[in-house]
Amino acid sequence: MKMKKITYKLFMITSLILLSFAVLIYLTLYFFLPTFYEQYKTNQLQSGIAEIIHKSKSLTVREAKELLDEYSKENNAIIYLQEKNGNIIYSPSFNFQGNTQSSIITGKTSQNEENVNAFNHSLPIQFLNERNLMVTVFATFQPIDEASQVLVRFLPYISIIVVCIGLGSAYLYSRFITKPLLYINERAQKMANLDFSENIVVRSNDELEELSNSLNEMSNNLQKTMDDLRIANEQLKDDIERERKIETKRREFFATVAHELKTPLTVMKGYIEGMIYNIGPYENRDFYLEKNHKIIEGMEQLVREILSMSKLEQNIFKIQMKETNLSNLIETIMKDLVFFASQKEITVINKIPPNLYVFSDNDLLEKAFKNIIHNGIMYSPQGETVYLELTEDSKENQIQIQVINTGVQIKAEELQQLFQPFYRLEKSRNRNTGGSGLGLYIVKQIFTSLSINYSFNNVENGIRFLVTFPQIK
Repeated sequence: MKMKKITYKLFMITSLILLSFAVLIYLTLYFFLPTFYEQYKTNQLQSGIAEIIHKSKSLTVREAKELLDEYSKENNAIIYLQEKNGNIIYSPSFNFQGNTQSSIITGKTSQNEENVNAFNHSLPIQFLNERNLMVTVFATFQPIDEASQVLVRFLPYISIIVVCIGLGSAYLYSRFITKPLLYINERAQKMANLDFSENIVVRSNDELEELSNSLNEMSNNLQKTMDDLRIANEQLKDDIERERKIETKRREFFATVAHELKTPLTVMKGYIEGMIYNIGPYENRDFYLEKNHKIIEGMEQLVREILSMSKLEQNIFKIQMKETNLSNLIETIMKDLVFFASQKEITVINKIPPNLYVFSDNDLLEKAFKNIIHNGIMYSPQGETVYLELTEDSKENQIQIQVINTGVQIKAEELQQLFQPFYRLEKSRNRNTGGSGLGLYIVKQIFTSLSINYSFNNVENGIRFLVTFPQIK
């Protein structure tokens, strides 16, 4: 039968211990039992005869007969009384007569004493009516010698029984002891292979149960740690991927910024070189100086927008949340932009009720709504209309402002792309027909920072920008 190493070792050790003890016990019985029995029997016979001598002082020989018979029966011994001349006056086999028979017994006894290992002891004894008597005790030790011989003959049978019982007991004992250890080892190997699907269950109320509980606790802690590491690893992967995307966008951004700055710088360089060498129309320096001035103003505006965008992305500004009069803010913005509307003959229709308040950052809101309204005016065709409407919804506990510019529609797939940096519908990127492409991106960053909901979609004969604020209670 195939056994595990630890089971085999424990089986062999237990078997050797049991067999060694069996051999030791057998040898002890064989060599020491006769001596022990002889000593024990001698002490028993001596103490018994001493007791009879002590009690005989108050008894007659006839009265002591029962005591002598009982001693003879209990100790399997021959006891007799004799006079100094050797005549036996009592023996369990005789009455108090027959000297001839007594001498025969004495002769036989003497002959037996020469051939048999026995106890033969004579002591003086005194009775009430008899004096100067001797009590003699004879007992053979032959039965124990016969028992030793029987042990030798019974050795093969004893050996078979001892081997069978020893090996069987050792096998059962080793299986019983090692079964929980093998079970724990099997589960521990699964844990070592990172399989935590099963816990170790040992009910023994001893160190094995404590070991199984410790392994389970270690398994749970290891599994939790691995889960945490897996989550952290996934988060790290996401962070790396996000950082890679940010880096890609950053490179694209710098490339776009370089392109946005390169074009006006090239134009300015051409104007200045023409004015230096007085080539053709560039002799009119005042005219081209004014054009260069406008280009520089445009570049300055672009730089300001880039700086604003950078601050919003890096959150290096501090938001100042306070109660803001949204009605007054929109009115102020419109006063600054009415000039641009008049240049394109744009009609602006205001539906702004007074004194509607929101809780937000006044400066950021002003920048965002200025970009939204300015885009509505600049990207509306000549002679169209821009609607500004501010409403209060008491049921929904919110305030909404919508900016609608008519006469233009945008493809659905391009609506959300307008909030990407430097994205423009006008692909030529002509400054005369469009801005830098950062306006709506800055609006998106501001509303995201202030947690403001907004939407941008096509409506009938126009485009609507809708912004929703929670109402101040």
